[in-house]
Amino acid sequence: MNNFRILPSEYGAFRGEIQGFFKHTVLKKPSVILDPMTGTAPLIPFIETNGHTAYLNDILPVHFFINKAKTYQAFRNYQKRGYDWCFQGLLNCMSPLEGKELCISDKWIDDNILHGLVQAWHAAELLDRNSATILKAVILLCVRPLSSITKSKNPTWLKYGGMSSGKNLNGIIRDSLTRFDRYYHHHYPSLTVAKNRGKCIITHKNAADLSLSRKVDFILTSPPYCNRLDPIVQYGPENYFLATLGYISPEEGLISTTKVRDYDQLASDFETLTTRSKYACRLLTRIKESSVSDDPGYYLKYYTRYFAKLFQVIDRALSNLSKTGKMYIVTQDNTHRGELIEIDRVLSDMLRANNWSSKVIKKWERHHQGLRNVSRNHAFVRPKQLEKLMVIWR
Repeated sequence: MNNFRILPSEYGAFRGEIQGFFKHTVLKKPSVILDPMTGTAPLIPFIETNGHTAYLNDILPVHFFINKAKTYQAFRNYQKRGYDWCFQGLLNCMSPLEGKELCISDKWIDDNILHGLVQAWHAAELLDRNSATILKAVILLCVRPLSSITKSKNPTWLKYGGMSSGKNLNGIIRDSLTRFDRYYHHHYPSLTVAKNRGKCIITHKNAADLSLSRKVDFILTSPPYCNRLDPIVQYGPENYFLATLGYISPEEGLISTTKVRDYDQLASDFETLTTRSKYACRLLTRIKESSVSDDPGYYLKYYTRYFAKLFQVIDRALSNLSKTGKMYIVTQDNTHRGELIEIDRVLSDMLRANNWSSKVIKKWERHHQGLRNVSRNHAFVRPKQLEKLMVIWR
């Protein structure tokens, strides 16, 4: 555990409270780990430097490509090639974009820019596999400043159409490559980590269908927040680009998507949740009663779908757990029109109905990720929400 290091916030690190818990309590020996909703994979250095084997999965291909470049194997190739070689390689791959950086478009990415990015991606694929891994990840980080987007008050909710950043290509590449350079220097400062090198198996699948060939000792995950976060929009430019390359994310598998108009399982999911969870019954009934018409309402569909999909993912993840293993879930409370929403309480009731035990072992205050919360940039201003770490066992 002595090699455990804090991750930079730009890579979506777990909070210090959770990292401290790992460092002093969890996994005293090499283990098999699963994170079915890994996102930016903050566990990679922990796994790689402590000899663990981990299955890291997320439905978004953008995370797949960037997380592959955060591994120790990618670092060793970067160390061999060097910053200047990678920078020049990126300039060569992305040369079709020279002089096209500033544009206005009604799409996520202007057609000329998109064509240049596709050319850059294919050029990177001509290199050896490890070099291509790094260059493709950096190209993905370059997509956003080259895209045509409009920002809203909600930092997680982008709109397509607008003006690109206007930064020159040289600066865009340097900014993006430097993020990985800082990451590597922070987590892999010496060759000693090779002695305990772990293994990360990174995939991008629907977690509700995830089935492993072996049982795992430990599961840790943090589900998407129960609010208006939508990964399809949050990573809109990147998803638009990857869809052009053929990497398509099935929207129906994203448990946090707000696109619920075609959701046709409201009746069955509502019945399952309200009969198995007293807390879900009270919460969803209040949301239903707040509807202003005979229509079930957008929010009832959204929250019912969210909890049904989330439990489906958790239940599937638990099917991969060994008999003596444990699962840890990080959740954060939210509110809907003044109604407190505690994700852990819904999950606890649903798990109990399936003969699983659970409890919250740690909690702390934290500002929500965004959404009209003027306090998000002011740490000592209320309101804050409770973030919790819950454990599940047989």
